[in-house]
Amino acid sequence: MTTRFDAITLQVLWTRLISVVDEAAKAIVRTSFSTLSNEANDFACVLTDARGYALAQNTGSIPSFIGTLPATVRHFRRELGPDAMRPGDVLITNDPWKGTGHMSDVSLVRPIFHRVGDGDRLVAFSATTSHMPDIGGRVRAIEARELFEEGLHIPLTKLIRAGQPDETLIQLVRANVRTPDQTMGDIRAQASANELMERRVQGLMTEYQLGR
Repeated sequence: MTTRFDAITLQVLWTRLISVVDEAAKAIVRTSFSTLSNEANDFACVLTDARGYALAQNTGSIPSFIGTLPATVRHFRRELGPDAMRPGDVLITNDPWKGTGHMSDVSLVRPIFHRVGDGDRLVAFSATTSHMPDIGGRVRAIEARELFEEGLHIPLTKLIRAGQPDETLIQLVRANVRTPDQTMGDIRAQASANELMERRVQGLMTEYQLGR
């Protein structure tokens, strides 16, 4: 059944969604480890629908990230598939062709589920991307002549599975970057922002009785 809204309610919902991504952006600024995120704001937060098309973006984000993040969500949908996603999952990649075009930018995507009847229904995705302080590779990455010189390549995979972090992947990342604490600190800040967006969207859907 399609839910219909009057113009005022629709505007309120739209503003609420923007406030959700702006709150997530503030969470990244306050919890990230590197100055790239907490001072330079070199990151972005996006909410998409269940198909991976943008619904809202944070108001102080990098324009190029806003253009690429929804496409990254759709890549995850195609390659992993919604049926392989579970509540509490967090997906990760820095694939330059499926992310931002730059391996130093790590993208995290969290499928958002909402309780409908006796089951959980995929209703949206929260997505963040952030420029890491280091991702390995050459010190002067602009001089790289091949992809392998640009740093650690993280294919489309799960960083967190049903709420449980993949410690092997985390140790792999830490072992291949010069700033393990800052890099993983920024990634964890992104994961927290993704979870915050999930909670806010679920609360909004419950409040307005959406998805029933």
